[in-house]
Amino acid sequence: TSARSCTGPPAKAALCIGGRVSKQSDPHEWLRFANDDLAAAQLLLTDVELPARMACFHAQQAAEKALKASLVHAAIQFRKTHDLVVLVALQPEPVRSAVGNLDLQQLQQWAVDARYPADLPDITAGEAGAVVAIADQIVAAIGVALQANGPA
Repeated sequence: TSARSCTGPPAKAALCIGGRVSKQSDPHEWLRFANDDLAAAQLLLTDVELPARMACFHAQQAAEKALKASLVHAAIQFRKTHDLVVLVALQPEPVRSAVGNLDLQQLQQWAVDARYPADLPDITAGEAGAVVAIADQIVAAIGVALQANGPA
């Protein structure tokens, strides 16, 4: 896909690099990356040799990137953050309603701490499966919202 030129609302213009729209301003790229992380999380759940926390990390990343896809699509500016609660609060309707009642804290704790030795509790494959399921709901809801609203 060729890069688009920088025309459009100021919120999107801020994501221009060298006169071209950055991939970071393409909500479908954000959603593609979210789906990649979700697929990785699901695959990691199937390998009993790998720690379940790795699936949780990728699940959190999938949710975060999907939420950012929705914000980019709606031309809502956001600061760099891993905080899912903040990202959900910024969401337009109907996304906020669709994901606002999910247990974001189950995902949130895996944003950074899963990558480093920390005082996180061990997590079973079953518990990790529940975390991945929350991310799946977020990614799916945003995929539907982006399709319903058409191209950015």
